[in-house]
Amino acid sequence: MFLFKAKKQKAVPMDADINTLLMLANSESDPVFRHKLLLRARDINPDDLAVHRALLMLGSLHEIQPNSVDFSKIKCFLIDVFENPEKYNEEEIKNKALEMFYDSQLKLCLKLASDSDVFMREYLEDLFQEYIRIFLAGDSSKVPSLFGLRPRHSIGKYLARPMANIIRNMMSCPYYSLSEQQLSSGQFYRACYRYLSGDMKWLHEELGNKILQHLK
Repeated sequence: MFLFKAKKQKAVPMDADINTLLMLANSESDPVFRHKLLLRARDINPDDLAVHRALLMLGSLHEIQPNSVDFSKIKCFLIDVFENPEKYNEEEIKNKALEMFYDSQLKLCLKLASDSDVFMREYLEDLFQEYIRIFLAGDSSKVPSLFGLRPRHSIGKYLARPMANIIRNMMSCPYYSLSEQQLSSGQFYRACYRYLSGDMKWLHEELGNKILQHLK
C-alpha cells in the first residue's frame, strides 16, 4: 500500500479552443503550465493578438527554477531600473530601459494590433500597474502594515516618493527619445492614478508643478 502518490502532472487539453485556453491560462497560478497553455493557443492561431499579449505579459516567469527567487524573470520588474538605478551598471540600465519598448514579443504584438499606439499605451499602463501592485504597494518596507493590513486610505502618502522617482527617471532616460520619455512617464502617471483611485495629492507634491505640466 502506497501512502503517498506522485503529484499528477496537468495536461494541456488538446481539444480546447483558443478562448478556453486563454481562460485557463488567466486563472492558472503555475507559470510553467500557463506558458504551455499559451503555446498551445499560439499553435492553433499564430496570429491571435490576445495570445501574444498574454505571452508578452508572462515574460520569462515560466523559467524560474523551483524554490528560487529571481525577480528579473517577472516582466514588470523592468521598471525597477527606474526606481533603483543605483543597483545596475550602465549597460544593464540601457538594456532594461530598451527592452520595455523593443522587446521582440512586443514588436510582434504591435505588428498584429489594429492600432499599435493604443496597444502600446495600454500595455505600458498594465505593466506599470503590475509593478506598483507587486513591488511598490506590496513592499512592507515602503507601506507599513498592522497585523498584515495596510492602510489603503494613506497608501498614496507612502508610495509618492518611489512613484515620483520612477517618473523623473523615465522623463530623463538618456536611452529614450523625447516621445518615449513622454509616453513612459505619462503612462506610469496614469497607472499611479488608477492604483490610487485618483488620490494624487502626495504624488503631486513630490513631483512639483514643473514636472506636472509635462504630464498633463
